[in-house]
This record gives sequence, C-alpha cells and structure tokens, in this order.
Amino acid sequence: MSFFYQNSVIMCIQRVCRRPGDAAMWLFTGLVVVGTLYTMIAPVDYRRRPRRK
Repeated sequence: MSFFYQNSVIMCIQRVCRRPGDAAMWLFTGLVVVGTLYTMIAPVDYRRRPRRK
C-alpha cells in the first residue's frame, strides 16, 4: 500500500481528473511553444525554389 502514498504519478493523475481544464491548457500551451520553436529553428533551404514555366 505504500505505492499510493507520496507517489508523484498517482498525484498527477488525480490532479488531471479533478481539473481537466488545466491539463488541456498545458497541452495547448505546449503545442504553441513547440510549433513556435520549430518555425524558428527549422532549417530552410532558400536555394530550392519552384521553377517558373
């Protein structure tokens, strides 16, 4: 029974079940941050341009 006392995983699951809006907010924030970092850090090849006909 000591597994359930002071276990950070169980505490996190209980917190998410009590307040699912907070979990959704953090997931959305993480998505925005990852998308922003990807657009800032992603390598861009400026030499590859579509050819005009």
